[in-house]
Amino acid sequence: MADTPSATVTPLEGKTTIDDHMFFEPERLSYESAERIAKSIVSEIGSVEDKVVVIAGTPLLADLANLESSYLELDNLAEAYESVAELGSDAVKRRWPTTAHVEAMGSETLLTPTLSAALIPATTFINAAIGLAALFRTNVEYHGSKTTVDTLAFEIAVAAQVKSKKAKKVIVPNLMVLPTGKSEQSQISARLAKVQEVKTRAWAAIGPLISELVRLESQLDEAASEKNQDHFNQISRQVSDLRRDLQPVSDPVSACDRWFADLQNRWNEHDESGLSLLARMLRAEAIKSEQPIYLHAVVVSSGGHHRITRSLWSTMFSGDGLSFAGGATVRWALLDDDGSVKKGGIRVEPINNTV
Repeated sequence: MADTPSATVTPLEGKTTIDDHMFFEPERLSYESAERIAKSIVSEIGSVEDKVVVIAGTPLLADLANLESSYLELDNLAEAYESVAELGSDAVKRRWPTTAHVEAMGSETLLTPTLSAALIPATTFINAAIGLAALFRTNVEYHGSKTTVDTLAFEIAVAAQVKSKKAKKVIVPNLMVLPTGKSEQSQISARLAKVQEVKTRAWAAIGPLISELVRLESQLDEAASEKNQDHFNQISRQVSDLRRDLQPVSDPVSACDRWFADLQNRWNEHDESGLSLLARMLRAEAIKSEQPIYLHAVVVSSGGHHRITRSLWSTMFSGDGLSFAGGATVRWALLDDDGSVKKGGIRVEPINNTV
């Protein structure tokens, strides 16, 4: 009897394929995790009814520190200009004991130092085999996905939770608009005005000496053009004497001007938000004036993965076995005015989801 040919059936190769574009589900779960953490944190901070609460990220805390150091620097600069003004006055008095000569020179016309304007981040598959044992054989693969929870989104989530506890005001610094007129009450603006005032006074103090130097150098040029050697030597000695008297004053005032210019240049530098350092310090000053509670809460890590669990049995009855997980880790601290920690900790919230 002829052999009966055996039938060979090649089943379709079942596989679930993902690639690096499938990031949304882990990322969505990370945001959901962050939302849950925000609620958990706010539940621990205590009563905030009728209080002003600031969601204080690291940049704001840095701006508050820069604000205090800027107060000190401006005060020191003003004192340095004051010292120059006194040195200049003393030098003028030594040279001209009476004021008549000084007034005659009209030294005010020399006070023209320009003050700068106000400163302002693989395809995979599963092969299913035929056979009873293979029905329950399981292959599991994980594909990690790094997610990024937007800082501002998380701060808004925390702010919304705080507001729900009847806080008087909740401030998210990156959404804050500096109120009109605040600069008039600003300590940093007042200190800047003081520096500009004493700078002008310092130049006014040495103005007569500079006027005299200009006059003598003009006479020196005339003597040179006239080839009058005696007159030239006489004026040259007077110029040398005056420069010697002026140097102890001109060197410090030049150093103060370089210091002030460097300070203004640093304050004019902009960060990735587009704000200058001065603008950020003015914002920090306005926030500080509210005498708020500072709540620091930052997502330090987030991520997730795709998980594919494949067996012939699960494929027939449970789908393709694709699931997602995501989560976030948050540090938080409730701060006193001096930066000391009243409460704080770390929150981790993983979430799983099966398609």
